[in-house]
Amino acid sequence: MTVDEQRPDGLNVLEKRIAQDFERLNYPPADWTPEETGPRGDSNADVLIVGAGMNGLCAAFALRRLGISRIRHIDARDAGLEGPWLTYARMEYLRSPKHLTGPALGMASLTFRAWWEAQYGSAGWDRLGYILREDWARYLAWYARFTGSQVENATRLTSLHPGQQYVTARIDGPNGVEDIMARQIVLATGREGQASPRIPAPFSAHMGAGVQHSSAPLDTSDLAGRKIVVVGLSASAFDNACIAAEVGADVTLLGRAPHLPTVNKMKQTVYPGFAHGFPDLPDGERLAWLRMVAAARTAPPRHTVQRAARAGVRVVLGEETSSVIRDGAILKLTTENNAYTADQVILGTGFRFDLSADPALSDIASEILLWRDVAEATAQDDDYLECPALGPGFDLRPNHAATTPGLGRIRCFTHAAQPSLGNLSNDIPQASEGADRLARSLASSLFVDDTSVHRQRLKEYSDPELLGDEISISTS
Repeated sequence: MTVDEQRPDGLNVLEKRIAQDFERLNYPPADWTPEETGPRGDSNADVLIVGAGMNGLCAAFALRRLGISRIRHIDARDAGLEGPWLTYARMEYLRSPKHLTGPALGMASLTFRAWWEAQYGSAGWDRLGYILREDWARYLAWYARFTGSQVENATRLTSLHPGQQYVTARIDGPNGVEDIMARQIVLATGREGQASPRIPAPFSAHMGAGVQHSSAPLDTSDLAGRKIVVVGLSASAFDNACIAAEVGADVTLLGRAPHLPTVNKMKQTVYPGFAHGFPDLPDGERLAWLRMVAAARTAPPRHTVQRAARAGVRVVLGEETSSVIRDGAILKLTTENNAYTADQVILGTGFRFDLSADPALSDIASEILLWRDVAEATAQDDDYLECPALGPGFDLRPNHAATTPGLGRIRCFTHAAQPSLGNLSNDIPQASEGADRLARSLASSLFVDDTSVHRQRLKEYSDPELLGDEISISTS
């Protein structure tokens, strides 16, 4: 986009329009939850949101639209680096098509398209193919600012202790360690939130010594001329292969499957029926749907594979690594048919669900109901069984051995919610539907908690409609 085509005042015009929309929609509404004081005399939070990526920001906006504003919102990363987009996400373009509305929550002026057209016009939108991930990060930063998010950055959640009325959350940030009390917790910590990197057994002994997962920081400054092997056929595997090849590395991508998958079946689920109906299917039916998608495997985007071809990445299929040996600075990988040498290996092997991998849940993970507890084990004893079996509002549920009260005050608004609620908290297509469901559930829970307060408010309400001077009334 040339400077001449940019509209320097476009965002100002858009933001004025959004401000008018907010006013017409009576946003933000007045707080209706009673303010409560903690043991130190400070105000308790109604909701603590952990994570300020797309899902965390959308959840915060959805709550404020319902008159819930006593929110603490934290993110472990520094300002501007929330979410994966400028850290371990290494795709050139987003995998989702540009027309999806993402976290806009039904407001046309908050869509990526509105933000883009404000700066580059409708012709600029027509010329846009896929969205650059850096542009998506800029859009989310604008969205956070204009929807009123107040994020405490460089602040990490270290533990959660649920109780009957509150959850005590220990956070560690720029001002040190703090214990706060919140009535509800939203874990919006991304794809890796309740998961750990999937490490194939032959590589486990070499992690950090020439082998790294695709979610780890990648120093590209010394990759030129080096031999890099990337393991996996996922989109992230291709992304990392491309990054390395584009800075001059000699890159081989090894996939154990005999064929490169060509379809992404999950794209067929992006419609309202699936978003709202999937959570109401029987347990076995939900798993059957997801297993169908997993069995078909997910194709990397076409533009990503084309990028790999331009960068000169060699793709070798039908190669599963059976052993890895270090010889000095060189790694020797052996498959059934061949051997490969590498200066560095990048594992694009995704994540496996594991609640105990989340430090904040480690003390209570053994008490959380899992899909393994409610679904019949089959030959497809897959990772989905390690996901929490959530309630309809993303709430954790206790298993038969649980003794900790208040587990349901913790909401799992991450990829781990997929077998329970579908794609409402893991990707761009249904981000608004997920945040809306979450916010409505939280509003309901907060109201029920305070039923006696709201009943008393109703009892004491005496704002008169009639003042006695409207009409002459005779009495007999």
